[in-house]
Amino acid sequence: MESNKGIVWFFIKDSQQQGPVCLFELKKLIEQKVLSGDTYVWNKSMNCWQMAKSLELFSDCIFESSRIHLLPDKFKTKAEYEEATYPNGRPYVRYLARFLDLSLFSLFIITLTSIISSTFIAEISNLYVFILSLFLWILVEPVIIAIFGNTLGRAFLNTKIKSVNGEKLTFITALKRSFVVSILGMGFGIPILNFICFFFSYRDLKGHGMSTWDYKIGTVTLYGKVSMPRLCITCCFPVLMLAAGITV
Repeated sequence: MESNKGIVWFFIKDSQQQGPVCLFELKKLIEQKVLSGDTYVWNKSMNCWQMAKSLELFSDCIFESSRIHLLPDKFKTKAEYEEATYPNGRPYVRYLARFLDLSLFSLFIITLTSIISSTFIAEISNLYVFILSLFLWILVEPVIIAIFGNTLGRAFLNTKIKSVNGEKLTFITALKRSFVVSILGMGFGIPILNFICFFFSYRDLKGHGMSTWDYKIGTVTLYGKVSMPRLCITCCFPVLMLAAGITV
């Protein structure tokens, strides 16, 4: 029990992954009925998210109220509550945030290359630009994360990456994560291979609430509420870029 004192915890509440908190704080949140025994919790020693009541670490006497008593007014049914509080990894939000980052970075690369050599950018294909941006992004993304703590795409979709200690990622950790994501998560943008990678990473996220690389590297992705207009803008931006590239 003493060994858990230095471990930080993350939890799901109001459709958001929140934390870090220490064990004492987490227990107090449950005792005060801010959280329930059905709240999903996680720390770096666990390989997936679990309900607090399933862990021996938390005494049964903490859970005096059932889920029904703890349902916020905005949830009309158990199903709605469960959907909002289950840490299923939100793969679509993660993918959209990354594609928005890559789209913005590709636009930057195209603009910069056009200034240097307008003929070069006119002769290469859109796929080549995307793959080139993907490789360069492996180096650029860690710098942005190390300096600002987040990328523009993730910030726009209210998503951020932290270490399992709740701290901002270092450049080395961010670089390692960016490289692994590009390989295992995106297959370096290679057609067919990238869809295979998407499938397996999607399965991990839905099954464990976190990706393989986050678990191995020691990082955690936190999600916040995202409005429908932001999702629509994020979906449309890469499509508009592609359409503009085809018509040029």
